[in-house]
Amino acid sequence: MMFSACSRCVLALTLALQLKAAPPPSFDRFHVDEVFRGQLAQPLRNTRDARLFRTLIAESVKKGPNFAGKYTIAQWGCGTSCIGIAVINEETGTVYDGPFRFLQYDGSMKYSDGTYSLSDDFEPIGYRQDSRLLIVRGCPDSESYTGCAVFYYEWQERRFRLIEKLPASRVAVRP
Repeated sequence: MMFSACSRCVLALTLALQLKAAPPPSFDRFHVDEVFRGQLAQPLRNTRDARLFRTLIAESVKKGPNFAGKYTIAQWGCGTSCIGIAVINEETGTVYDGPFRFLQYDGSMKYSDGTYSLSDDFEPIGYRQDSRLLIVRGCPDSESYTGCAVFYYEWQERRFRLIEKLPASRVAVRP
């Protein structure tokens, strides 16, 4: 069967758009079935941040798992529009570092997932109790606004694995 040149172009464009329009990772795609409901372990002081932020981490753990079934994400401020995080295993008390030392999210940034850093409901990180997906919006470990993006990480028992990075763009602030 022969296709005309125009038909081949339409077919190629359709395929390219389908490949390009793949949706970003979703919480449901990284679903966990079980949520830990046992005795909560005391957080260990096994990392630098676990020692520096021991009180905040201990208070976060008391609330129970909020990430990937048996983990708690604790977060703290590190200045204006800046946060740090740790991940605590609620069964063992082991504390793990987050995928960044600190995350800046100030400035007027538009992210590829449709969020805007100056909106009232902006959340620099997103996670759920029933998912291994961590969504990070901002500029990790950066003093400037280079490298700002939406980062999608999968938690793999002891570390985060970067799945996808979609760049952000600066937008003008209206007076």
